[in-house]
Amino acid sequence: MATDAYVVAGARTPFGKYGGSLSHLRLDDLLGVSMLAACERAGVPLDRIDDIAAGCVNTAHEGMGDVARWAALAAGFPESVPAITVNRFCASSLSAAISLAHAIQAEAISVGLAAGVESMSHSGWAFMKADTPFAPRGPQFMLDTLWSGAGGPPHPELLQRNAYISMIETAQNVADRYGLTREEIDAFALRSHRRAAQARNSGRLAKEITAVAVPATRRTPERLFEHDEAIRDDTTLDSLATLPAQPGTTQMTAGNSTPLSDGSSAVVIAGGEAVAELGLAPLAKIVGSAVHALEPGLMGIAPAWAMTKVIRAAGLAPEEIGVWEVHEAFAAQALGVLRELSTQFDGFEVSDDRLNLNGGAVAVGHPFGASGTRYLLTLALSMREQNARYGVLGVCAGSGQGVAVLLENDRA
Repeated sequence: MATDAYVVAGARTPFGKYGGSLSHLRLDDLLGVSMLAACERAGVPLDRIDDIAAGCVNTAHEGMGDVARWAALAAGFPESVPAITVNRFCASSLSAAISLAHAIQAEAISVGLAAGVESMSHSGWAFMKADTPFAPRGPQFMLDTLWSGAGGPPHPELLQRNAYISMIETAQNVADRYGLTREEIDAFALRSHRRAAQARNSGRLAKEITAVAVPATRRTPERLFEHDEAIRDDTTLDSLATLPAQPGTTQMTAGNSTPLSDGSSAVVIAGGEAVAELGLAPLAKIVGSAVHALEPGLMGIAPAWAMTKVIRAAGLAPEEIGVWEVHEAFAAQALGVLRELSTQFDGFEVSDDRLNLNGGAVAVGHPFGASGTRYLLTLALSMREQNARYGVLGVCAGSGQGVAVLLENDRA
């Protein structure tokens, strides 16, 4: 008989800008910060973790393959605690959390730690080997692993199909598909910054964040890094309107896209028996999950189908969802998801007072591997604050995929 899986507690670092306050941390150490903090907040001893699953898109350089395992060992987890690294692009850590929930529901484990990390500041360069062994040395092809996700040279057939289309170009495709204007795209970006700034100023975001020590430099003293670095208080529609469109697009700008970011996040997931045994106070129950995929050129809108699947599978109507978290890889992409959700649910529209209550990735930042578990923690906390019975989140992933999770707050 399957058991229930619960989101117990979690923590994340503040998300830093590219080259910003977290750029001094190694990828594995950055992940370890949130992993330890999540276990501490949950009240779960490190040796009670049965398995760790962590999302990371670019494991090149310091990640060295299974960064989840290296981070766990470096952070002080017992050697007996196993760990695996998961890569589904931006939905990596959410997929990691789902896999642990499935293991708990199947009674294969009782307590898991889902996490995610990305250090875009530390993404390195890689030299590619020749196609044949022991080939004579000559000009070398060097790959920027920040954009390749630590992959190799593109597959010729996929390249011909434009499967490796840049993410910002897919956002423009979404804008074109749904007839989005530059004004409404910028307005959604402004909404993200204003809500995130309000959540930061009120102390709401501090409920998620664990501060990170930043060492002294020749010019600055040692300090604690406590707030997301990309949130802008001074953003206006006028200032957003002055920004030029990025290459390959007509409406995507630095202001309505997510910034390059560093950060990590983690959540403890436990089964019902472990919750009772350890005296835990879980935030929410994981009701279900779903995935969907479509053509890579429309990357970003797949979560609309995944969210629809998981809501319908639970026998719920969209009106019963009290909190919606829609990933904001780009403001246009998030708007596309909302438009498609309306189509999927026969004209239903997500109420503004139930959507991304604390802003989204356009303002907070989007360290690829870390966003999924960040959203999971944000959603669970928001459901408690709103006394909402059900909440759903959807995260898009490069190559045209989408992942969704449905949570229930049994105290509502």
